[in-house]
Amino acid sequence: MSAPTSHSEFNKNEAGHSPETSNLRIKERGSDETEGTGDLSQDLDQESDLEYATSFRLMIIMATLSLSTLIAALDLGIVATAIPKITSDFHALSDIGWYSSACFLLVGTTSAPWGKMYKYFSAQWTYMTALALYLIGSIVAAAAPTSIALIVGRALQGWGCAGTLGGSVLIINFTAHPKTRPMLIGLWMGVFMVATTIGPLIGGAFTTEATWRWCFWVNLPVGGTAIVLQFLFLRMPKHIKPTPATWKEILLHLDLPGWSLLFISIICLTLALEWGGMGKPWSNGSVIATLIVWVVLTIAFVVVEWFQGEYALMPLKMLSARITWSQLLYAFIANLANFQILFYLPIYFQAVHGMSAITSGVYCLPFMAFYTCGAIVSGGIVGKTRFLQPIEFTSGLIAVLGATLIYCIDVDTSKAWYIGAQIPFGLGIGLGNQVPVTALQGFATPETVAAITGVAFMAQSISGAYFVSAANSIFNNYLLQTLARIAPQIDPAEILHIGVSDIANLYKGEQLNLVREAYMAGIKDVFAFALAGTVLTVVFSLLIPFKRLPSHQIKKTEDIEASAKAL
Repeated sequence: MSAPTSHSEFNKNEAGHSPETSNLRIKERGSDETEGTGDLSQDLDQESDLEYATSFRLMIIMATLSLSTLIAALDLGIVATAIPKITSDFHALSDIGWYSSACFLLVGTTSAPWGKMYKYFSAQWTYMTALALYLIGSIVAAAAPTSIALIVGRALQGWGCAGTLGGSVLIINFTAHPKTRPMLIGLWMGVFMVATTIGPLIGGAFTTEATWRWCFWVNLPVGGTAIVLQFLFLRMPKHIKPTPATWKEILLHLDLPGWSLLFISIICLTLALEWGGMGKPWSNGSVIATLIVWVVLTIAFVVVEWFQGEYALMPLKMLSARITWSQLLYAFIANLANFQILFYLPIYFQAVHGMSAITSGVYCLPFMAFYTCGAIVSGGIVGKTRFLQPIEFTSGLIAVLGATLIYCIDVDTSKAWYIGAQIPFGLGIGLGNQVPVTALQGFATPETVAAITGVAFMAQSISGAYFVSAANSIFNNYLLQTLARIAPQIDPAEILHIGVSDIANLYKGEQLNLVREAYMAGIKDVFAFALAGTVLTVVFSLLIPFKRLPSHQIKKTEDIEASAKAL
């Protein structure tokens, strides 16, 4: 999942455009287009007389948004190094996929509804509600007595996270003068990137020196401070007002039927992948039934979205242009490899090498650091050249190299190898991960820019729910198959219930070596899955038309990039 990037004012773009009159077409702008810069300057002049936050108030607002973004972005990496210990405490290795996919599931399916909530309700109270939901989820996760309770907490965190991250960009657009927005959004993106980079290290430190529960408790003082400051200082300018609508109209725009079908379908797939080959054989009726229900509900979702038209969670007419569907497809598949390496590298370090959580967090830093570098570099290249497809193609090639090196990691791999392999992988993934959103915003009409940004964010997050669940199934199935082949005397059920951190305590000598070999087999197949994902990004990048970013985006992109570098 990547940070949501800049888009134009939500209310200004959406207000006054009924479903019947909104233009949902994506303009196929050619590479030679040069107009747009003048239009942007004209827009800035027209908005110069509008009321925006003063310097002091804007500084406080940015501080509160940064605090909210800090804890939401930290969550992406802070939990990764804690998961092995969590599985040990709850004796639930089979739930390992749920600890991350539950969050991604809610982030992905609620991103678009949150955007509509910001349209129809007070931005201040909507944002505070989203942050409060995230903190409630943090409390549930931190105090969770069971694995199920932790999963529920993670889901609540995802629900709140979707409204917090998306709302941060909207509030900057609402409160800041157009001339300062690119700089402020660049600073906000910098906070997001730094937080995701240091997340694994902080998670490892909490897990090793205190308890993994502090990965969630730490959100409360930070988030609580942010809510208090938002209540005291966050005020929308007078020209930013919720769009008048009846409750019936609001419910229609939230597309609850479409949301329900999408949400339940992903849960069905996750359950099928969790059961298959572990608790139940793949031929079991429950596994087959959930897979069938997943397919049926997915088809039903597409049908409902078609009939919902412009009320839809994912307006299909908006996706008809090649530049749109190809970029969304790339955004969806690019995270296949990203999430698997993020979550399974710490398992490799802790299970196979017996490292502590904090040490594994340190060894994961090269991936996150070069991911951030890649994102900054790609932003600079886009700002200077306006090229999109070549960056995405190159990103895929570099990621393939890194994923190949990571796939070659084994039980006795040297430190230099497993550190060095993360560098091209992180750089490659970082180069391309932010480009689809930038491209989609650049080619969108003013009426559709907010909606298409939400759809792009939804595609990136839902891919996390899908692929993390699939990786969890691959890992557990191959772990158990390998264990049955090389160590039939070890009870597979025991392995699934002891957790990653406890294997060195329960097994010694040759048995420990066999268990680690079985873990390595499962992890290696997940790495193969990630490698396949990077290959697909190269293939899908070839579907993207060779178009340059429209010129009116250049100044905005350069300002964002300069701010990120300055941070």
